[in-house]
Amino acid sequence: MSYLIEIDHRNNQILRPEVMKMVISFEALTEKEMLAVVLHCDYHSIYKQFPDHERKRKAMYHAFDDNVPKFWESNKIVKAVDDYMRLQYNPKIEVARKYQQKIDKFLQLLENDDSPTSVKKTTDAIASLRQSITALEKEIDEETLNEGVVKGKMTLSWLEKIQASSKQYDNILKNK
Repeated sequence: MSYLIEIDHRNNQILRPEVMKMVISFEALTEKEMLAVVLHCDYHSIYKQFPDHERKRKAMYHAFDDNVPKFWESNKIVKAVDDYMRLQYNPKIEVARKYQQKIDKFLQLLENDDSPTSVKKTTDAIASLRQSITALEKEIDEETLNEGVVKGKMTLSWLEKIQASSKQYDNILKNK
């Protein structure tokens, strides 16, 4: 598993900065800004396990060693985040994220719930969602392994897969 744009998060560097020139919105960013976007958005980021607002805060602090006011609201950053999400879009990972958000909501409900029947229903729902997340993660891992094994045989190139992800992302946004 690797980042869409390769970075060295220990030294705060983008390993191949020339890749930033391939997307217009990335080209407008400084290396530190791009590092923050990658650390916030990438499915394989070191901060992937945190909720969105926490990933933003940690990514910004990692890249700038400081909290930059209104960084995530600037137009160029919003556009870069959207483009990054479009390029790496994977519907299975997005479904797993939604399931995790539902689990978090159920856990909050459990804190205030005293009824044994509703606690049982909620814990069963959480268990079911966790099973679904595990199954999705297994499918994602299998797909990744198969992509690494299959070469040639008229399969899509890496760039074609990225473009397909972008089209899927656009379709999802249109349907919202």
